[in-house]
Amino acid sequence: MEITLLYTSLITILAIFLAFRVGVTRGKTNTLLGEGDSSELLQAIRSHGNLMEHAPISLFLLLLLEMQGVEDWKLHLIGSSFFLFRILHAYGLTISRESTPYRVVGALGSWVLMIGMSIYGIYVYLV
Repeated sequence: MEITLLYTSLITILAIFLAFRVGVTRGKTNTLLGEGDSSELLQAIRSHGNLMEHAPISLFLLLLLEMQGVEDWKLHLIGSSFFLFRILHAYGLTISRESTPYRVVGALGSWVLMIGMSIYGIYVYLV
């Protein structure tokens, strides 16, 4: 389970970084609750929130794949891709409230990985 530990640790560092950005932006806008009228704060909140919505299930699926004996290189490919997609998504959301290529690639890439892991899980169960 060392591979899942690695990617869970990386995602945790990213989550703390994004949460820190929310705190800094709250201080800058003097907004203690909610997002107020600040577009920048809303973007920071959603960058962090979106990661926290997708990471737990993705990392749990990665753990289950690792427990099923999926080859290490495949787990690293999935884990590193997911990490990169989440960075792209957060960056895309940070630079604009509008849809950006970074945000789209980050979201779609994460979803494709999640669907792929889920389909593999269903396949393993049925076989």
